[in-house]
Amino acid sequence: MTDGTSDSLHLSPHQQSDVEAASQLGYAVAADQYVETRTLDRDMIAVVMLFLIAVTHHIQNPLLQFNTQFGSAFRNATLQPVMALLLVIVGAALIGRPRALRRSPIKTGAAVVLIAYTLFIVLAIMLDFNLTGALYGIDQAVFTARLTDDAPLALLEAATLPATILAGLGLIAVVALWQPWTRLRVYRKAWRKQGAALVVAVVVVVLWELLINVFRIQEFLLPRPSVIAGTFAEVYPRLVSAGWNTFQNAFWGFVVGCGAGILTGIASARFTSFSRALLPVAVAINAVPIIALAPIFNNWFGALNPASKIAIVAVLTYFPAMISTVRGLTSVEPLSLELMKSYAATQWHIFSKLRLPTSLPYIFAALKVATTLSMIGAIVSEYFGGATTGLGFRIRDDAGLFKYPEAWSAIMIAALFGILFYLVVSAVERALLMWHVSFRE
Repeated sequence: MTDGTSDSLHLSPHQQSDVEAASQLGYAVAADQYVETRTLDRDMIAVVMLFLIAVTHHIQNPLLQFNTQFGSAFRNATLQPVMALLLVIVGAALIGRPRALRRSPIKTGAAVVLIAYTLFIVLAIMLDFNLTGALYGIDQAVFTARLTDDAPLALLEAATLPATILAGLGLIAVVALWQPWTRLRVYRKAWRKQGAALVVAVVVVVLWELLINVFRIQEFLLPRPSVIAGTFAEVYPRLVSAGWNTFQNAFWGFVVGCGAGILTGIASARFTSFSRALLPVAVAINAVPIIALAPIFNNWFGALNPASKIAIVAVLTYFPAMISTVRGLTSVEPLSLELMKSYAATQWHIFSKLRLPTSLPYIFAALKVATTLSMIGAIVSEYFGGATTGLGFRIRDDAGLFKYPEAWSAIMIAALFGILFYLVVSAVERALLMWHVSFRE
């Protein structure tokens, strides 16, 4: 390209060398900027994959699932298929495009190992067919039921050994695909950006611990972080199951509330008369405290019926989704709208090609806010009555019995589920809005 440019501009040899040097410098700067703009997304995917391999290995192995504390945390029958499905999704994201693997035999072999482990887990968890158990002639029911005294423990130990080796190879494969030693520059950049926040968090926890000891604050008022951490390490297996039960109500309420909010937001942006009639009602409903709605919905749908919790979450998440959708659909630049009309675009083309892409950042902003609201609504609804398997009941019960470290542990589980829900929605946003300027920058 530089040769063609120099011929067309009739540059001297000295000038041509300057142009080539400047071009090489520009490419070097561009390469440095590319390295600097890499984020921790791939690192988060790899860490999640390592965690999922450990979880799914414990789930498919009855000796670990029922005899270890970590394995017992994932005995919930509805949680196990979700872990297997997440293993498939996160594994596909980590492997990436097959074309990129051809240049590295190590990555190709790691991808093959990871795919083999994923297929083994899908068969074992989602289809209830443990391959190594079948090879050793063990009844498949042994892998899903609680172990009894007459269980073939010797055969189980022999059958789970190949699965353990495959899981270990899967962990090595993740590291081979991840290659964290090549991302040290990214870690230094992340530390410069997030290091201050981490230091403040550590300082707050240390001061919390010291001030309670100095002022001799009673434990029933505020437990020490060390006590909460120790209690959490003991009780988290049953709290994970309770948190998953609460999260399911939060998720379905999120789907119903945000789905209805987006649909009515589209209708409100299209028909202004409908918007004028609906907006005051939505504002009035959103102004009602959730504490007042919880007993009423429990009476309508039944305190033990999950529909009462889902309805409360739906009401809580409906308003932000509707308002953000209307704002996004009506924030189209007039020049862009005029350009579409000048090309005789139909209303559907204007909506699908202009209004909807413009509104997606607004919609996802509302969805991310709704993730935390949904967990709040689900816990509050359980706090005022419901099944005894949710976090809201456990927090109320432990606080009523002055078991405050257990109550704080349940709060930590609720926060973790809320953060994970937020991160999942953020990941979907990044996948769908890669073209948006905020992600390109």
